[in-house]
Amino acid sequence: MTSSPYEHIYSNQHQNKDFEVRKESSLLSKCCFCVPLETGCFVLGYTSLILNFIISMFFFGTLAFLAIYTHGFQYLRTKATEDGERVPDMDSMDSNKLMQIIIITVLDGSLNLAWFAMCIVLLVGLHKKQPGHIKLQVSIAALRILLSIIGVALYTGHTTNSSVFCTAEILLSVFFILLYYSYAKQLKQEQLSDDPKSLSEIVSEVILKYPQNIDTFTLPEKKEKY
Repeated sequence: MTSSPYEHIYSNQHQNKDFEVRKESSLLSKCCFCVPLETGCFVLGYTSLILNFIISMFFFGTLAFLAIYTHGFQYLRTKATEDGERVPDMDSMDSNKLMQIIIITVLDGSLNLAWFAMCIVLLVGLHKKQPGHIKLQVSIAALRILLSIIGVALYTGHTTNSSVFCTAEILLSVFFILLYYSYAKQLKQEQLSDDPKSLSEIVSEVILKYPQNIDTFTLPEKKEKY
């Protein structure tokens, strides 16, 4: 039984595509070299969500404590008048320093709250298997790391311990980003392999790439007997 002239075309294309998928999915296919990539991304996503929620509550709690402790950001202590009445001591608080603390706390809290929202976007992408959501979080995380690197470079005059801690945090964040990005690529490849259009594309490619040289043979002339 003769094989189809298109068989080798389809098999070669199919093998090449499988090789490319295996090659791309081999990068960071495991989290911490033992945990499946999908499980690792879920664990990291929920851990980041919980930590950012706790940190956000800390910033809001700090603002609430300052508001109560400074009587609505106005004064710290009271003083006695000549009549013995206790009145607010408006000079007992450094307004400029308090304003700086409030601004820094609000900014840090807002940024952390925005990152908390991005953790939700990441988890939505993980649950619904949407590579676009994951890549969006990866893009924001890469921008955050870039800002962190700039911050470390600008404040190299601080203690060595803080610089080492910031550098370790940046390296760890880069590793997490690579994990998320690898999983997003893996999801994309799985969606492409499950896409019904891929079969029609293969068939169309096979039809267009028909063999140029078709085996021909000449029929022997039949000699008629008279």
